Amino acid sequence: MAHWPRTATGKAFYVALIAIVVPLTVWFLVTVPGYVLWALGLIAIISVALVIWRRRLDAAREKAWVGEFSFGDVVGRMKARDALDRAREPGSLTAASASSGG
Repeated sequence: MAHWPRTATGKAFYVALIAIVVPLTVWFLVTVPGYVLWALGLIAIISVALVIWRRRLDAAREKAWVGEFSFGDVVGRMKARDALDRAREPGSLTAASASSGG
């Protein structure tokens, strides 16, 4: 999606670009044979259809992953395992050794 620039220089550049591109586009469409326009139209329709299909496929895949095993689950398990390993190391103060009153 395009955005309109905030600066005066940027706006002037966009206006100049539009003033150049629009006449060239009109000239191109007038001079090109009809079968080329049909081919370009067909390519455009196929491209739009593929984009829509791909977005629906991605949305379906995202919906299928909801509640499934994720990278965040792996990180959480690794942190929990590291904390448990640190608690089991010799010389570490644990609740059991602190309450024994050594």
